[in-house]
Amino acid sequence: MSSFHVFDANAERQSPTFMDFTHTFVLCRATDTDQTLSEIPKALALNVSRKRRVHNKSRRGCENCRRRRVKCNEGNPCENCTRRGDTCMASANISVNERSHSALSALPNSISSSTMVNLHHMKLFHHFESFTHKTLLIDPSVWKTVMQLSFHFEYLMNTILCVAARHLSLLQPCNIEHSATAAQHLCRALSLFQYQLSTSFTSTHIDAFIATTLLLLYEVWSQPGPLLSDDTPISTHDASKDGVFSISSSLKKTFLNSVPLISQPSPSIFLPYLQNPPMRKLAAAAQISRHSLAKFQEFFSHSRPLNINMLTSLPSFERSTSDVALDLWQHHVHDSSCPIEGGYVPAIGRLCLILAFLPRPRQPELHHEGESLLPDLARCIFMFPVSCHGAFASMVQQSDPHALLVLYHFYRATRILLCSSEYWWAHEHASRSEKWLKNYLTQLITDLNSF
Repeated sequence: MSSFHVFDANAERQSPTFMDFTHTFVLCRATDTDQTLSEIPKALALNVSRKRRVHNKSRRGCENCRRRRVKCNEGNPCENCTRRGDTCMASANISVNERSHSALSALPNSISSSTMVNLHHMKLFHHFESFTHKTLLIDPSVWKTVMQLSFHFEYLMNTILCVAARHLSLLQPCNIEHSATAAQHLCRALSLFQYQLSTSFTSTHIDAFIATTLLLLYEVWSQPGPLLSDDTPISTHDASKDGVFSISSSLKKTFLNSVPLISQPSPSIFLPYLQNPPMRKLAAAAQISRHSLAKFQEFFSHSRPLNINMLTSLPSFERSTSDVALDLWQHHVHDSSCPIEGGYVPAIGRLCLILAFLPRPRQPELHHEGESLLPDLARCIFMFPVSCHGAFASMVQQSDPHALLVLYHFYRATRILLCSSEYWWAHEHASRSEKWLKNYLTQLITDLNSF
């Protein structure tokens, strides 16, 4: 029995697609013994009119459309409510992250057509998505949104690739290509970021701006720092080359001056973290008495002569439940024009909170109400260079001995407290900086006492 298929030769044929390379064969029987295998082109065999249209469900429709069981275009206000003159009320179940995801569709695709995307870029982005973003002290769901946002802002994408390459360079120190790649993407990110801020600044997306700023801080932190051997001359030490404080101060100034000018059509996904600093929780757990804080400030007093013992011994902490210095990181500056009162003294109070958790007798537990305090402590350390006033950063750059002593104990505490591989961005930099600061201060104090 023969099988026949009739086609309209005059029917309009569509342009070939990928589906045209999948073929349909029909087995035809001309006689009882002869069989013929005939090939039917996909473009002819497919009946386009019978294709089922895809129906996209509205999952974030407004309350009016949900109640009327009609499709909502998820606008604000939506088309149905605008046409009917109703008050459009978005669903109350939409979180800040979900609003950010829906807002991405309204952003222009600013990745230039001339940008060359290769497999190495994809590898770096995959590494950031799979590993790096889980180590960046903020909930991974926030960084998931940032990764989607990066496809609309090229400077953010280059910053992500830079941090991913820096992470790989520390995980694979024998591969020198990662460091070079990180430097290339850093230059590209800074150039694009500066151009964005200097041209269409008011249209800058707040979350893209904050994410880029934070990632640049991670990049500065992850710089390995000076590599010194035992025979390295002390004269080669230059505190001004430590960009953690100098660059952090510049980013802070740019951030504070810029945020009020940036349009904010929707709440920032970073807002809960910016409004909830970790210092108060740490101070409540440490229970540092005001008497201990006073001894600590006296130990680091700028008028006190330096000695070698100050590198190895610190004042003891007394814990108290009645007279706790909960505001030890909030120093009320009486004279902001004075570098000591305006920058040095506030830095001592913040350092006191970090040093309280060093391994020692009567050390406060790194758990508070059943929750680990280590992530909060890492956030406090990460933001320490930013939270310090500009005067302290200037003292560090000018190699002020007392400021370098504070910096030495800060890096020493960072090395001890953040020793886990999860804090890859801090440990290497802190270890090297601690070593060269100790060598520098030892030689400096020895020279001063010899006169």
